[in-house]
Amino acid sequence: MQKDQQLSEAISAFQRGDLGEARELAKRQLEKAGASAQAQHLLGLIDCRSGHLQSGIEWLRRASEGQPENVAYRVMLVRALTDDGRGDEALEAALTPAGTTPAELALWHARAEAADAAKRPEISAESWLALCAAKQGDWRAWANLGDALARLERWPEAVQALRNGLSLNRSERTLQRKYATALAHAGRHEEAADEFRRLVDTGPEDIEIRLTLARLLADLGHNEDAMAQLDMAARIAVGDEGAGERDTNLIQIALPTHELGAPIGEAEVQAVRELALLLERTNRMEALRNLLDDVEKLDLPRERLGYPAAAISLRDGNAAEAKRMLELESSDSDPVRWNRLMAKIHDSLGDYAAAFASADLMNRSVLDFDGWRARGLDYRTRLRGLEQSMTPEWAAELHPLSPSERRSPAFLVGFPRSGTTLLDTFLMGHPDTEVLEEFHMLGAAETVLGHVAELPSRSAAQLEEARRAYFAELDRHADPNFPGLIVDKLPLNMLGLPVIYSLFPDARLIFAQRHPCDAVLSGFMQSFTLNDAMACFLDIADAADLYDVAMGVFTRTREALPLATHTLVYEKLVADPETTMKPLIEFLGLDWRPELLDHRSTAKSRGAIITPSYDQVIQPLSKAPSGRWRRYEEQLAPALPQLLPWAERLGY
Repeated sequence: MQKDQQLSEAISAFQRGDLGEARELAKRQLEKAGASAQAQHLLGLIDCRSGHLQSGIEWLRRASEGQPENVAYRVMLVRALTDDGRGDEALEAALTPAGTTPAELALWHARAEAADAAKRPEISAESWLALCAAKQGDWRAWANLGDALARLERWPEAVQALRNGLSLNRSERTLQRKYATALAHAGRHEEAADEFRRLVDTGPEDIEIRLTLARLLADLGHNEDAMAQLDMAARIAVGDEGAGERDTNLIQIALPTHELGAPIGEAEVQAVRELALLLERTNRMEALRNLLDDVEKLDLPRERLGYPAAAISLRDGNAAEAKRMLELESSDSDPVRWNRLMAKIHDSLGDYAAAFASADLMNRSVLDFDGWRARGLDYRTRLRGLEQSMTPEWAAELHPLSPSERRSPAFLVGFPRSGTTLLDTFLMGHPDTEVLEEFHMLGAAETVLGHVAELPSRSAAQLEEARRAYFAELDRHADPNFPGLIVDKLPLNMLGLPVIYSLFPDARLIFAQRHPCDAVLSGFMQSFTLNDAMACFLDIADAADLYDVAMGVFTRTREALPLATHTLVYEKLVADPETTMKPLIEFLGLDWRPELLDHRSTAKSRGAIITPSYDQVIQPLSKAPSGRWRRYEEQLAPALPQLLPWAERLGY
């Protein structure tokens, strides 16, 4: 009884914070009673609380070994080892619990934390999942499970876990951000943008979130929205008065609270990097140069920014320096973008095998590579069926509408990477045109009409409804009162000629043509926002197969339908713009305007360019891209049997 009383007094002293008396009483208990797991455990707690982790851990270990069935003793040992930075030992001590009693749940928790310390995310995920199953209302457990799954790059599962956490605590801002980030990594970019917008709405002064949102919007092609977020960040950082000078206040935008002369922290480096990536993606290269100059004044070497610094070096013609800078950054940070730039660097250095290999790595780095390839195959299979149905007899059954009172648009089409962005930049230089780029307005009409194979059975009323749907979508992107010619530029509208003919029989069709091998190679070496069609560019043979079936559909429908069509050859455009553009301008019914030939000024004034050609069209015209495929002939071997017959057919 006296021994139990002495131990009780030691526990009471510990609980009231009198660690010295508690230690003395506990030691007396051991001296009188010999090995006592309870006293050893108490001494371990006392030493750990006093900051003597080494001795505390040894006492806790003795207690746990003395009573191995006591889960609570094991929990405290695991936590002490974790606190001491001994993650591997902690994880070894954290045996997998057999059940879900309160003590066993505490051991699951300690095991999860030990796994985090030992950098074993697979065990961490297993442990947090067990806790989530037992305590489904614990938002922190779901958040920690999401973190572990994110470290494993199991992004769809991370999204679900974080969503479960948010459903329990929607106001937790850190959790909201993790959820938005996981959505982006899972390829659900539009949803991610919506989540980041909610974060901006609830924290409008958070510049870092705005810049992250802006970059995501830019990657989605929503460049006007992206620049609006950058404008707002500028106003927050430098005030409304200085917002118009955002190119000269870039450091203030990225680091609004940074004190001059203070060292740059890692979080601040990341903020500058996010801004640099946004400027690079939206083709604001002079602003990016200004930013890189400014960061060096803060003793931040531009090499620490990695990708954007390398992009500037490549743009300036120094591929070797670009390679050096890019290699300072791990490709794991953004493997798609990293390998895309490395492919360009190798190409510039003349190492074509390495360039092709980097492009292959870029494509294989996309999330769910095999799933996307399967979707691409299914898309091409559907196109093969469409190609077979596009017969002259089928086309003869179409009943096009009469031209409407409203001027029909012109349609600029062509296989992707055939020079449509360069051509639309020339057309933008004409004062009587407005080019709408990469808006699927024809899709609004197709939604009304259903499958194109059923088009002959559609009534005049249905066609009228579809045309109204097209114009309604067009009016979302252009002034309905614009008196000039609207040019609807979407390359794969080349597959929608029957719909174009049915709704706009008087429309002018511009077909941009480029050597098939160059177009397919360029598409393979480019990173696209993926959909069923663009997924075909993940593999060179798939890309060639897409070219074959797309040109098959286009050729059959073009031959069967009386659409006014003008073919503009990319290779001729870069060789002699004036001679090539004059017939096209006449075909469109426009007056010749020499100023449209200054495509570089037009490109610089048009703002952000949303196609993958954004970093090319402001450059001087070059014949180098013509015939580029011959430098990759060995790598293109799987594609040539399908592409070379088309090249011959097109006159190459």
